[in-house]
Amino acid sequence: MRTISRVRLTTSLALAIAMATAAPALAQQKAAQGMTQGQGAMPNGAGSQAMMDAMRTMQQTMMAQPMTGDPDHDFATMMRAHHQGAIDMARIELEQGKDAELKKMARKVIEDQTKEIKQLDKWLDRHPPQQAQR
Repeated sequence: MRTISRVRLTTSLALAIAMATAAPALAQQKAAQGMTQGQGAMPNGAGSQAMMDAMRTMQQTMMAQPMTGDPDHDFATMMRAHHQGAIDMARIELEQGKDAELKKMARKVIEDQTKEIKQLDKWLDRHPPQQAQR
């Protein structure tokens, strides 16, 4: 009798843990699919579509970069693509946004991130990826 109770308890706990960990992952996956497919409560206006296209391009660029095992190199590569995505979104804000404060911020994002991309490019030129130590 005790063995059957332990098996049931173990099975119940395992199932509860699996469900507890799977639910957030599934919700996150569903949200990501909605973002990448343009679903959900997002309006389909030109500005929203342009913003989604900029984010999609950034994500595709980042995902296409192979990880080298060198955290410094990988960081610089990912941040370069991330910064370019921020610049692309800031340009959309300048073209289509209406709020003066956000337009000012968008101009600053373009200026700052352009400088940082140049710094990252220089660093990447000087530092080929190092082999990961085992």
